[in-house]
Amino acid sequence: MRIEWRDSYKIGNAEIDAQHQEWFGKINGFLEATDQDSLVLCEMSMYQYTRVHFRHEETLMRSLKYPGMGDHVAKHNEMLSHLNAISEQIANFTLDRKKWKDFLSDWLLNHIATIDTQLAEFIDQK
Repeated sequence: MRIEWRDSYKIGNAEIDAQHQEWFGKINGFLEATDQDSLVLCEMSMYQYTRVHFRHEETLMRSLKYPGMGDHVAKHNEMLSHLNAISEQIANFTLDRKKWKDFLSDWLLNHIATIDTQLAEFIDQK
């Protein structure tokens, strides 16, 4: 159960593209965890890396005075809420991996294709 990275997901910003690839790896680690302990560790790693990536994008947006920052940050906060829900479900032994794989895949690919692509276009204009 993996989410495969494709070069077609690149938005044209080398640093963000590299972070997205790393993020795919963290998500795949979580999706492929085989026991409760590794599930917890992989979810923590995925959550921490998500925070690092979001912080990078938000710092960049702030420095460029990106006009779409409010909406972009709101999407980031929604994802962090979902990751918190995953953590709770792991702790309660109620995690539905298929549901979360579908959600993470859909959210990530949509976010990259729309929200992050808009940011990359703005960066290119600067």
